[in-house]
Amino acid sequence: MNAHAVNLAVLAGHGNVEKKVFDLSYGVFHGTAFCLAPDLFLTAAHVFKDAKGDGEVALARLTPGNFHAQTVKDFEIFDDIDLSLLDCPNLSAEILPFSFTPLNFLVDVFAMGFPFGFEPPFYHLRAFKGHVVTRRELTSLRGVPPGYELSFVPPPGLSGAPLLTLLPDGSPVVTGMVLQHHTAEYRERRMELGLALDIEELLTLESRIVGGSIAECLFNRQRLVRNRKA
Repeated sequence: MNAHAVNLAVLAGHGNVEKKVFDLSYGVFHGTAFCLAPDLFLTAAHVFKDAKGDGEVALARLTPGNFHAQTVKDFEIFDDIDLSLLDCPNLSAEILPFSFTPLNFLVDVFAMGFPFGFEPPFYHLRAFKGHVVTRRELTSLRGVPPGYELSFVPPPGLSGAPLLTLLPDGSPVVTGMVLQHHTAEYRERRMELGLALDIEELLTLESRIVGGSIAECLFNRQRLVRNRKA
């Protein structure tokens, strides 16, 4: 896995096609995104909406020595589960396999992204590791999707990053999407956690951009990956 090719920065600003540059509105990254299938990317809905409020939205692959940004051509927001599907042509990224097997207590998970990741002229990809505290319905979202409480607290800018775990052979798979910091409180006692969307929720979605179910898109993507490896 090339971490810089898997985890993409969500930017806002203005693109200049002639100069082939993208000028940021502010010196921050709004969040992180990752690739679902060629030209199709996922991030948290609140990340995309915040970026859109600051200008034209772009995704950037910040591989050292090979930066590449492309503006988002089309988007679809699933507010009920805090998910956004982005159509961003001509941006190559590493596509990891998805695992729809629910994770149990204490399973190790990790995420990488761009929290506080832009200190001009430097870019910082940061990694966070922890375990599953519990799998439960995310009652803070209208759609009440399945998700995970995480033992690490995601800082601003990590939202939208793929939640990863390792298979027995050591290969990484996407098992969720990092959403936000969560505080559980009871009688003045507090517990700081992270929240992530279970990636299985994708299997329930119909998409205008995809032209059908995202589940079918994932099936076709897996077939494409197998053909490429053959």
